[in-house]
Amino acid sequence: MPNYSLTLNIAPDDLKNIKAAQQRITLAKPVGSGDPNVIWLSIDPFQSTTVEWTEDYWVFASTTAVAQGASISKLSEVTPGPALDGGYYPFTSAAVFNSFQKDPSIPGGTFAANNDMPNSQYPFLTFGLSQSALINKKPAERKPISAQTVLATQQIQMTPFTSIYIWLQSQFASETIITKIIGHTAVAKFGGGVNDMTLKYDADRGVFVPETSSKALLEQGLIELRTPLLL
Repeated sequence: MPNYSLTLNIAPDDLKNIKAAQQRITLAKPVGSGDPNVIWLSIDPFQSTTVEWTEDYWVFASTTAVAQGASISKLSEVTPGPALDGGYYPFTSAAVFNSFQKDPSIPGGTFAANNDMPNSQYPFLTFGLSQSALINKKPAERKPISAQTVLATQQIQMTPFTSIYIWLQSQFASETIITKIIGHTAVAKFGGGVNDMTLKYDADRGVFVPETSSKALLEQGLIELRTPLLL
């Protein structure tokens, strides 16, 4: 599987201001269409912060409702991992995932689970993907990147992307469900031979931008800068 690395640099004076505001570097990854809905990593910033990861995923189930600000508590997770794509995992009344079932109707790159928990026990559960990373060489093990409500008897299919959303915020920790991203956001698009990126914080714009030597990333559309959503 591809290995990726993202380095985020912050000037000393800007770092002092970020720390004083108690803000943290925040990363999220989209699964399916639309923006991410879970904070993958919330990071106490240094002058240089490097995040490394492999495109391996785990499928989890949770009783946490999909609501703004909810902290995900994983009930069960596929073992052994990482999860396999192109098929599904049955989630049983014993609250465990059974063995992987290959299914030609589920494309490669898509992970799936069948919610076989009886309606009488749980009318719905939350399913999602989790992913590990190294933050400045310190492990962050299997942190959720997505969450979706799945009714009893139904199947969920999850297709993760390699884009990383990057912004500063102080409200939410890792593994938190969010309904929208508020703030100046950079979207770093990995894959297709792009495995490493280095960005720096631009205090004038309030967003991470490519280092001077990497401005071609903007021209190539590999970095997208987004302004805050209106409330």
